[in-house]
Amino acid sequence: MATKTLQSLERGIDLLFLFSEEKPTLSLEDLSQALKLPESTAYRLAVTLCKKGVLTRSVSGKGYELHASLLRLLAVARAHIDIGSLALPSLEVLARESGETSQLCLLQGNEVVCAEAVCSTNTIRFMPEKGRPIPLHTSALGRAAFAFLPNSFLAKYIRRPGLTPMTPYTVTDPRRFHEILRQIRTQGWAVSFQQNLLGARGVAVPVFDHQNQVIASLGISGPHPRFSDRRARSLVPTLQAHAQSLSRALGASPGNGGAGRMLRRAR
Repeated sequence: MATKTLQSLERGIDLLFLFSEEKPTLSLEDLSQALKLPESTAYRLAVTLCKKGVLTRSVSGKGYELHASLLRLLAVARAHIDIGSLALPSLEVLARESGETSQLCLLQGNEVVCAEAVCSTNTIRFMPEKGRPIPLHTSALGRAAFAFLPNSFLAKYIRRPGLTPMTPYTVTDPRRFHEILRQIRTQGWAVSFQQNLLGARGVAVPVFDHQNQVIASLGISGPHPRFSDRRARSLVPTLQAHAQSLSRALGASPGNGGAGRMLRRAR
């Protein structure tokens, strides 16, 4: 037997989720239409939420906005979110579908660090070490995040630590690297070959947080020629779908910034 729920509470929660970066202020008419409720009912819900300090009247007095007190809940939620565990189901699917190793890397300063991985079952495979840092410029996982950082970060990075070569094929020319990042930013994904490890090819996409800021990358890597350029590129739609789902779980929304472009593109 299904457990009965409080309809008024459900409606109140639905009301809160109507607010977004694009619509931070909503009128009574907006609430009524979105919830498909009479204005009198929407008004009682809004007044109740204002009384409990989770909603407030806008400065103009013509609408409602989320109260700043909700930031307390944000801090609590972020403290308990384990992004590695959150991404693990996606990593398992990606590894199974690709036959290669899937990884989630977190952006940390001038590097990305492996937070979680599911290894390929093939005899010849890549087995990333959790916690191992990778320079941002030397892999698809690093570049997928790098491309959505401010241009000022790129300028500082080129000065220090610089585009240090990890293999004979690592791109070290600033102009060429800038063009690579521009292309990644436009298309929304990165692919690399022998930039960090000889014989290795990778493909990756960015992951965004509740502020629509890039915080991680999700990718697949494997050895050439088994993991060909064509095979890597064919996995982009699947990677993007999982990264977009993970970004939404972290609070990203289709507003401004990199997350907005990525999430809108998925529609």
